[in-house]
Amino acid sequence: MNPDLIIIPAMFGTFGFIVWVIVDGFRRRQQTRVFTEIHSKLLDRIGTAKEFGEFFGSDAGQQFLNSLSSSEAGAPQIRILRSMQTGLVLVLLGIALFLLVTVRSFSIEAVDGFVVIATAATAIGTALLISTAVSYVLSKRMGLIERQSIKQDQRTSV
Repeated sequence: MNPDLIIIPAMFGTFGFIVWVIVDGFRRRQQTRVFTEIHSKLLDRIGTAKEFGEFFGSDAGQQFLNSLSSSEAGAPQIRILRSMQTGLVLVLLGIALFLLVTVRSFSIEAVDGFVVIATAATAIGTALLISTAVSYVLSKRMGLIERQSIKQDQRTSV
């Protein structure tokens, strides 16, 4: 087996991941900067304590406080879906590598490498899927998922 078949795609994958991390970090920093500017300008416009109390008693003030206190990235539903997606991708990658080994003929060293990678990917993917199921059940029992939908229903009804 030619080492270029593994090294070149690994290099491109690593380079792509590094670019993604840098771009995502820049995007998050810009987003945080914009939110900070908007929030600081909004707080600067509130002059007296009475205006401050009236603003935070209104719906707009409640939305402002919610935007400060929590972000969508921490919502249980999103985290559970990301975990499920990653688990499914890893399980399917492991199965594909197992099928590749059975369909194609490789040297014994390459087969061993593919089997190790396939086993690790399948095991990690299965563990993520089990973790996803446990997280969903616990979130449901603790009321975290229902609270989010109740809050959204209350916001839309007002």
